[in-house]
Amino acid sequence: MADNDWIMNLRRIVLQAIESENPCDILPGIVTKNAPLEIQIDQRNILNAEQILVPEAMTDHIQEMVIPGIGTVRATIKNALTAGDKVLLIQERGAQHYLVVDRWQKGG
Repeated sequence: MADNDWIMNLRRIVLQAIESENPCDILPGIVTKNAPLEIQIDQRNILNAEQILVPEAMTDHIQEMVIPGIGTVRATIKNALTAGDKVLLIQERGAQHYLVVDRWQKGG
């Protein structure tokens, strides 16, 4: 998906949230520490691990896969957030928990 398409879809989601009268905030952040996880969202605010919800796909985890001709295998997926990763967060307005949506790279 082109960057412009992604931005337009994100804009549509935000507008729908505002129209539903249950808006959320979408924020950029930078991982400052990975054990325990910390994400800085602005110059003054650093989120701690208890405030951050991370999808399994963005962690190191074991996953079963079916490989034709071999069968079912278990593989370790190495995809944990690390210091310096730029991430996109969703925060329900007024809530203290933030969902990491994905990594992102501004301008590229």
